[in-house]
Amino acid sequence: MATEQGICKNCGSLLMVDSRDELCECVFCDCVFPSAEAIEIFNNPDGVEFPNLPQPKRDTKVQRHVATPVFEDVVEKAVKVDKAVNKDAKVEKLFEISPDDIKAPAKVKRITYIVTAACILLILGISIPLSVIRHRHASGIEDNIPRCIDDAKLDVSTDADDGYATGYKLWGQNNNNLALVSFSDVEKEQVVTAFNSFCAIRGEEYGYADDEARYYKGVVLTVYAPNGKFTVEGTADGAGVDQVEFVAPEETEASESATGETSAEK
Repeated sequence: MATEQGICKNCGSLLMVDSRDELCECVFCDCVFPSAEAIEIFNNPDGVEFPNLPQPKRDTKVQRHVATPVFEDVVEKAVKVDKAVNKDAKVEKLFEISPDDIKAPAKVKRITYIVTAACILLILGISIPLSVIRHRHASGIEDNIPRCIDDAKLDVSTDADDGYATGYKLWGQNNNNLALVSFSDVEKEQVVTAFNSFCAIRGEEYGYADDEARYYKGVVLTVYAPNGKFTVEGTADGAGVDQVEFVAPEETEASESATGETSAEK
């Protein structure tokens, strides 16, 4: 007996049929129909509709057309049939994660929003007052920059263009950096005098005493002059001037030229 797998044309159940037998019989709905048709539906179930109509009960004395089941790949074929029968049905994918699966509860969202808002307000509450304080002190220091220039007898312009000074620049979180542009050559002694004067102006503005470390510590003065660039910085322990660094004009130009060539190569 050549046993093959087939599908009932009435209820869609999986059958085992004898391909040499003209007829086959469904053990589930008692439908009797050609074996070749059952085999054909199994091999090509796409588009087949199963009416699942009631079938007349068969006399027990009538010849049965049931083949002995052989379970070789029933599961695989059953999946194939199920796909054909339910091809238009929406099947839930149990192991697929959707956006709905990872949505945070409303309570967690509210807490997250509140914490985020609190952090933003805290940052603004700290940064805005600090910025206001820094600008207020900067204004007080800039009003006294001419005094620093006069003390050191430097040829630096105190004019302003659109509200910005043309001969100097003050910056830094604590207004601790000052750059001056001199039209004439300067001496190291002048730079040191300007540095000490700048520290005194800052000390007066912030209320620092000259014996405090922060009076000098972190303060940097840079003077650009025709005869070179001078840089002086307060000592790490705030005891006064560390040293005056001097860069000659040709060294400055060579350094800027090398930097330009390197940038061009990149």
